[in-house]
Amino acid sequence: MKFSRILTTSLVSLALLAQFGCDSGDSQKVAQTQANTQEVIKAGVCPGPYRSLIEKFIKPELLERGYKVEVVEFTDYIQPNSALDGGDIQFNLMQHQTYLDNIVKEQGLKIKAVINVPTLGLGIFSDKYKSLDAVQDGAKVGVPNDAVNLARALRIASEFKLITLKTLNKEQKASIADIGENPLHLEFIPMEAAQISRSLDSLDLGFVPGNYAYASGLDYSKSLGVESVQEDIKNVLAVKSDEEKLDKVLLEIVKSEDFKKALNADKDFDAFSRPQWWNK
Repeated sequence: MKFSRILTTSLVSLALLAQFGCDSGDSQKVAQTQANTQEVIKAGVCPGPYRSLIEKFIKPELLERGYKVEVVEFTDYIQPNSALDGGDIQFNLMQHQTYLDNIVKEQGLKIKAVINVPTLGLGIFSDKYKSLDAVQDGAKVGVPNDAVNLARALRIASEFKLITLKTLNKEQKASIADIGENPLHLEFIPMEAAQISRSLDSLDLGFVPGNYAYASGLDYSKSLGVESVQEDIKNVLAVKSDEEKLDKVLLEIVKSEDFKKALNADKDFDAFSRPQWWNK
């Protein structure tokens, strides 16, 4: 009887071990299968805060929906749209609606906006001056050289009474030639947006788009002026024009209460202007 009880106990133990082994193996197989079935997608960004926005708030939600996200950082505004149009990436976050509309019109790219997101405005920075009132005659001013952001910088310069524009009704197409009054004889120097923050030691003023200001560690509390971000220049998530599935998924994520609550709780995004739809 004693031997029988020992044998029975041993058989039960072996059965349990076998069952545990099978469960463990099955779990590993399920996990591996899930990993293998995840769709890998790439997101394009430029230097700045929008990589962080994707990785903190969008990437985890996409992972839950079966997408594994790889973030690709580009050094200028042109490559992320070319890569999206060519299928090398599946979505990007680095431009506002007006810039996207312009690039689609000028280059015929097949891309579209999904939704706009909280956006950090363009700031006026200087290593030399602490206020715009102190700016001297003939000061050198760095501005973005792409058409949309150049017009944006000039509009802000006019709002801060540094210049006037001849084309007040067409500010999005304003260029250096459209400057009317320039009482301080400011010298506007168009340059790559990414270079402006790095050139402040050789400039008197720099109009720096928010993403590059953030990437360069510029302190907005010390800026000489900050843009009031209009709705059409809040940054947008963009996908290919014929994309429908990912379009809907991204829209669902960004408009969710979880997304809004998580971003509102993160102090890194306090200075970002919220879209009009945010509190609806």
